[in-house]
Amino acid sequence: MKAKKKPLEEKTPADYGADVTPRLKVVSTAEPPKRQAGVKVKSVPELVSKLKEAGVI
Repeated sequence: MKAKKKPLEEKTPADYGADVTPRLKVVSTAEPPKRQAGVKVKSVPELVSKLKEAGVI
């Protein structure tokens, strides 16, 4: 019960010798480009042909 009555000391980072100044500078922010819609294929050969067109295979 005595622990509840004991005052709690608040310390700052400077008390511990820590430097909290920001080291990074935000140059700019931008949203990523929108994703293109996908294409559904009905068979494996059609899938392989679409991948070849896209240059994946």
